[in-house]
Amino acid sequence: MDGNVTLFGSLKRFFTSLPVDLPKKHGRGGQSALRFARLRKEKRHNYVRKTAEVATTQFYINPATSQPNVAGLILGGSAGFKTELSQSEMFDPPLQAKILNIVDVSYGGENGFNKAIELFAEILSNVKFIQEKKLIGKYFEEISQETGKYVFGVEDTSVP
Repeated sequence: MDGNVTLFGSLKRFFTSLPVDLPKKHGRGGQSALRFARLRKEKRHNYVRKTAEVATTQFYINPATSQPNVAGLILGGSAGFKTELSQSEMFDPPLQAKILNIVDVSYGGENGFNKAIELFAEILSNVKFIQEKKLIGKYFEEISQETGKYVFGVEDTSVP
């Protein structure tokens, strides 16, 4: 998410592209400078609102259930939009809870998307590792309590 485009995707697959044409900071204008600043702020607000709406529709299985269909979100971009989106009231709370990290990248568009994934790859692998560690912990807990809900060995786990 930067000042030019917002990309939504899953690892290496893009779902939606949301192009935007935001005005740059305006240093001139005399009496119109305040009006230009207000218009710029309004367009930025609308951009964050539209991004929050598209994220809600892209990452929900069913809007009626309010359950995100993602394990985690990475917000990346070059401007302050990603932080603004993560702290915005317009961004759905269930999706806010899924934010794993906010990544600063100096590129926009597809290059920025790939760079954010590259920077976050180590943390993504740690998430998988932590999930596996919890499963193994639960497995050992079942063994220590002798609940009978566990099997191990080639003969016990293979299909006859």
